[in-house]
Amino acid sequence: MNLIIKFFGILLLLAGISLLINPEFIIGWIEDYMEHKSLYISAIVVRLVFGILFLAAARESKHPGVIKVFGYVFIIAAIILFLIGQERFQDFITALIPGVKPFAPVIGLVVIAFGSFLIYSLSKNKVL
Repeated sequence: MNLIIKFFGILLLLAGISLLINPEFIIGWIEDYMEHKSLYISAIVVRLVFGILFLAAARESKHPGVIKVFGYVFIIAAIILFLIGQERFQDFITALIPGVKPFAPVIGLVVIAFGSFLIYSLSKNKVL
């Protein structure tokens, strides 16, 4: 379980670096797949799965309260996405992208920080 979340942290690091170097790679991919129902379903399923994983792994982390809060946020986000439906999801993302593009490097730094926090928080303490 911790390994899956650490892997997620590594993916976040890579996504953050991509947003710093070439934001159009990720943003363009989202724009290209916006019409596909698989993007909407993936957005829900990934949030739900990671929400459950975060809640289950919270006890083993260095910051259990923070990890638990993120787990609840992921689950709430999945429920909201399910309730708004695919059309409103597409409308929301379509409206969001133009405002996000100029801030992609800053968002990349935040994503890198979050990925790093996940890796650190779920790493075991080394006893010297």
